[in-house]
Amino acid sequence: EKLFSLTLWRSTSSSFVRISKQRTSSHEVTISTTDLPSIDCEWACQSDVEILQLRQMKLLLHTDLQPILNSNLHETYPDVYGDLRLLRFLRKSKERDANSASLRYRSFLKWRIEEKVDSIRAMVENACNNSQSLEPSDEKLQTLAEYFPCNFEYMLQEPTDDSRKDIHEAVRPAILHIGNFDTTGITAKIQSSESDVSLRDFLNYWIYLYEAIHRHLYHQSIRVQKMTFLDEVCDLTNLSVKQFSPAFVTKVMKPWLKMTQSHYPETTRRIYVLKPPAIVNFAWRLVTPLLGCLELSQ
Repeated sequence: EKLFSLTLWRSTSSSFVRISKQRTSSHEVTISTTDLPSIDCEWACQSDVEILQLRQMKLLLHTDLQPILNSNLHETYPDVYGDLRLLRFLRKSKERDANSASLRYRSFLKWRIEEKVDSIRAMVENACNNSQSLEPSDEKLQTLAEYFPCNFEYMLQEPTDDSRKDIHEAVRPAILHIGNFDTTGITAKIQSSESDVSLRDFLNYWIYLYEAIHRHLYHQSIRVQKMTFLDEVCDLTNLSVKQFSPAFVTKVMKPWLKMTQSHYPETTRRIYVLKPPAIVNFAWRLVTPLLGCLELSQ
């Protein structure tokens, strides 16, 4: 990991050279590209340097990925355990450092085991194989979906034959009716001792959605041979201050955003705001402290 710390690299015909400068002298360490694992998504990388960084990342994660390879999970869920998802984690930071990206992905793998996320991913696979919809079949998740009206139908529409490989035609937005999100109702439901809905159930609903979205983005990226992202149209009609109660912001929204930013990086490309009311500046001030620099720029 010290070898792959962020420094200056230059490429030669068959290797990459790491240049280290110390006060009055400098030395070079040469790494043959044959010593690094191969990747299957060079077409999605933006440069030779990014290809190198992704291959470095795979080498650092060799021990962590071995059980996944042994159980063929990378073939069952390539959108989760394949190289394209590693690339999303690599792009999480502007530096695109293999070390920090490996730590983030390692934390992601640990989280998936602890929260049994693959069981939710199996529900997604079953639903997508039976219908072109992101609607969950689980009754509790269906109940939670009613609190957060979203429209993914347009996003899921298959492009015409003429536009299947046109990235601008292939990427279609999801519509989030945020102004109609019942944050008061879901907060009361989660905090009630008599309720059968917990914060864990709430987070599981969003895990289900993000798993389904990333499955869609993976197949879309393969089709157009470019990494694709989610575009969101956020309809703020009916948005009110009441939706941002202290209980919702601290007890629900904070762990929700922390989870999605930590474990689903590089999901969204652009966010379009529709019909923003006067209170949008107030809501924005509440949300921005919970977002990273890259999310804010989007």
